[in-house]
Amino acid sequence: MSVSFRATPLSAAPAGRRTTAVARRGGGVRVMAADKEAVPAAQAFKMSQVNKVAKRKGFAESMAFGGWAPEVINGRAAQLAFVAGVGAELATGETLPAQFHDHIFALVFASTLIALASFMPDVQARKYSAEPESKGAFGTFSPGKEMLHGRLAMVGLAATLLLEQSGTPFFFH
Repeated sequence: MSVSFRATPLSAAPAGRRTTAVARRGGGVRVMAADKEAVPAAQAFKMSQVNKVAKRKGFAESMAFGGWAPEVINGRAAQLAFVAGVGAELATGETLPAQFHDHIFALVFASTLIALASFMPDVQARKYSAEPESKGAFGTFSPGKEMLHGRLAMVGLAATLLLEQSGTPFFFH
């Protein structure tokens, strides 16, 4: 559906207190649909969002103490490290501290890749930024759930490392 609009100066609009006060100051435009049929507010809002470009934060602002990036990137890296570490421990019997010691370059590579991928929407996307809140929920996946799962993975990873470092096996071998 195509909707065209016509702009009418407020001075030409029906007289009223606010309209005439704005018109006297020399500013203001009233936008009305040129079609006779009314457009529902929800549909008008969707049409206004089609070409909207997301506001982007700079790298320093995103990585600041109150920025979104540190916790999101650490949470994503912890989720991957926890799942991969526990899976490898169940498969090979090698503890998490031993895995971190023996495969440090794989951990650094994966963490760097996660950090770069987290900022990729700022490079490619137009309708949303790299900040997870700008995209919103996708089915059952939401930025809040990602943050919660990242926090749980960070706590689980730290607990597993502490338990196994103290000599208590996390999994019974």
